[in-house]
Amino acid sequence: MKHISSFTRALRMCAAAFVAAFSLSALAGPGHDHGDEAPAATGTASPRVSTHSDLFELVGIVSHNKMTIYLDRFSTNEPITQAQIELEIAQDKSPLKLIAKAEADGTFSVTNDLLEKPGAYALSFTVTAGKDTDLLAGELKIGQEAAAHSHDSPSTMPWLRYAAYAAAALLAALMAAFAWRRKRRSAFTSVSAITAGLIAIAALQSPQSAIAGPGHDHGDAAPAASSNAPKRLPDGSVFLPKPSQRQLLVRTIPVTAESAAQTVELLGRVISDPNAGGKVQPTQAGRIEASARGLPTLGQAVRKGEVLAIVRPTVSAIERANQGAQSADLRSNLELARKRLARLEQLEGTVPQKDIEAARADVQSLSQRAALVAPSVSTVETLIAPVSGVIAASNVVAGQVVDAREVLFEIVDPARLMIEATAFDASILSNIASANLALPQNQSAALRFSGAGRTLREGAIPLQFRTNGTTALPLVVGQSVKVIVQTKSQTQGFIVPNASVVKNPSNQDIVWVHTGEEQFAARTVRWQALDGARVTVIDGLKADERVVTQGAALLNQVR
Repeated sequence: MKHISSFTRALRMCAAAFVAAFSLSALAGPGHDHGDEAPAATGTASPRVSTHSDLFELVGIVSHNKMTIYLDRFSTNEPITQAQIELEIAQDKSPLKLIAKAEADGTFSVTNDLLEKPGAYALSFTVTAGKDTDLLAGELKIGQEAAAHSHDSPSTMPWLRYAAYAAAALLAALMAAFAWRRKRRSAFTSVSAITAGLIAIAALQSPQSAIAGPGHDHGDAAPAASSNAPKRLPDGSVFLPKPSQRQLLVRTIPVTAESAAQTVELLGRVISDPNAGGKVQPTQAGRIEASARGLPTLGQAVRKGEVLAIVRPTVSAIERANQGAQSADLRSNLELARKRLARLEQLEGTVPQKDIEAARADVQSLSQRAALVAPSVSTVETLIAPVSGVIAASNVVAGQVVDAREVLFEIVDPARLMIEATAFDASILSNIASANLALPQNQSAALRFSGAGRTLREGAIPLQFRTNGTTALPLVVGQSVKVIVQTKSQTQGFIVPNASVVKNPSNQDIVWVHTGEEQFAARTVRWQALDGARVTVIDGLKADERVVTQGAALLNQVR
């Protein structure tokens, strides 16, 4: 029984050693999770060479025996797809010269077996793009792991490791059985311990093993060069490979300090120009009837004097009866006046001429009154366009009964709109140099200051601005807008597009600066609006830094 108990304890030791070895190679501590990481973030980055000059920025990425070359403008990060690139690799005997081939995706490539051999190589690129020619130098380092990476099959290596574990466990069981048969308890225990130690040592020396402590995260600990994928680095900067830069359309501009106007932002709304817009209202109540062209619709262009609608007056039965009675009375009086005039004309020469003229005047007056009263019941009012423009509002349908002075149509000229803004500081009236209207998608439009009211409206001073009047802006009457007024005061700063300024997780305003061929750093800045499309950064930037002007919002999301 003692031997059986010793055998059981030995088997437990072997099993414990096997489980510990397997755990060391396959598991990790709390907070560690390989499953959530992108495959590229945990792999080894491809060997690359990075270099730049005042004209060009070049990155070459090696995979197997092929180097893919990305060539961009240094100042703007704009890809260059039409160029001639000659690569020279320094060697002991004689330099190796290769001509890069232009690819369909806008990159260039060279292929040579030397790119698969480990070592450090001095490279020089002769680049000719249009009228620009430059020489760029760099160093390419190919390590043993990178060279072997193309020949290994990572998917098969874990199975080899597990097979080794199984063989070690089987060996331990055989040795334990042999020692038990010999009934050598001390030897059995020693052999079991040695076997367990061998299993643990084999597991620790496995190239695929990984030990991780609490809070371990491969993604944050690895440097930028450990992955080909975009990555936020521990210092807050971002590693963005050239392929990703082209996918995100990242563009930059070098900034220089310059003088810019101090600005004031005002809230305003769009109004119609009183000389280029109008309202259509009936003078009496009635029923709407369509004209020969039908009722106008929203956005329809109309010309001054064009008939928009017809209003047929609506009268009650009493009013209609009174008008009929008045018309009948006038016709009766007209008939009597005509007979009297006829009799007087027969007695001409015997009666005074003034009586004949008076009778003739009565006939004429009654005729005119009868002519006016008779059609009054059926007379219609024609509504015409007071100005040329487009229909901005239409509040009628055929058969609708409307009241007098009700606004039925509004006509505006889209190219001649006005902006009414409000200011609370009266000193701005004498300090306005120019103004701009902020439009969607970081666009702007110039405004002309028209005038200011001298009476407060809800505690504010109304200011009016006119658009340039040449092109129609994407505005509608009543829309709330932002007016940026440039004052006569000046300030020093760096002018960048609105799209360059984004928010960091702390809700601070930042811009991204292109600090390396594949690296970007965030700068916390203070800024003020310059116009609707640009801002002036007054603190946080340095001269000649390359600020990201396109793709900053996407770059800000890299984690």
